[in-house]
Amino acid sequence: MNKIDKITQKVKGNLRENVSLKDYNTWKVGGKAEYFFEPHDLEDLKIFLNLTSDEKVTFLGNGSNVLIRDNGIKGYVVCLKKSLNNFQIYGKNKFIFEAGLSCMKIAQISAKHNLTGLEFLCGVPGTLGGALKMNAGCYGGNIWNNIVDVTLINKRGNLVKRTKDDFKISYRNVEIDENNFFVSASFNLKENKMNNSQNIIKDFLKDRRSNQPTGLPSCGSVFKNPKNLFAAKILDSLGLKGYRIGGAYVSEKHANFIIAERSAKSEDIEKLISFIQKKVYEDTKISLETEVKFIGTK
Repeated sequence: MNKIDKITQKVKGNLRENVSLKDYNTWKVGGKAEYFFEPHDLEDLKIFLNLTSDEKVTFLGNGSNVLIRDNGIKGYVVCLKKSLNNFQIYGKNKFIFEAGLSCMKIAQISAKHNLTGLEFLCGVPGTLGGALKMNAGCYGGNIWNNIVDVTLINKRGNLVKRTKDDFKISYRNVEIDENNFFVSASFNLKENKMNNSQNIIKDFLKDRRSNQPTGLPSCGSVFKNPKNLFAAKILDSLGLKGYRIGGAYVSEKHANFIIAERSAKSEDIEKLISFIQKKVYEDTKISLETEVKFIGTK
């Protein structure tokens, strides 16, 4: 009996080999996962990680802030898109959300309970785990603003709780040991005395539809905004809207979005990102950093 069979016997979740990752990221590109696991729940994830503690493990949520390379990902990919999506309420204003919950659902759940502070998450296309890792934010809000503590899981399947003060948090980045992964977070939220959280979300979504290329394959914002500047405006000023390499092009609607056509390869997107960074630096001396993370074999 090989190792995969042994793991399959001990977990409840779905473990498969050579799975295309195109349906597991919002750009709809990239190669295959050598092994792909969807845990049944947190306990199942603990068992799986304990059994694969010496192997390379990559976590995916909604795949909205990653570029999966064409040669795929070696080792194990753990996808939380269909699991770890529960939440609990404590008292009037404390929530614990699991890492697989979409940011949109978190915004809706908190608004439904007339609590404010997370409405902005309706504009974040990923899941909570990824949002925590990148310190996601928009419309003036940041994911870590209302956090009390988080729970992580390590490569051996052990859980550990940490407070916000345990992390070095900066713009679109949180420093975390590469062998630890977020599995949940607790939030203290305030009552919305104006009772308008649902309307705030509606306004944010209306703005998003008006100004962003929703409905097309993208990863969300590609580049971090330089201090006191907007990446989209820099790209627009350099005439980069519509610029393309292969099946990837800069959105005409919002220059900080790269759209992938059905023919696009991950390599097209990566080359386009590199071209933009080089062009921006040559013309403005500004070094654009990416929000998107590159994963897989180059």
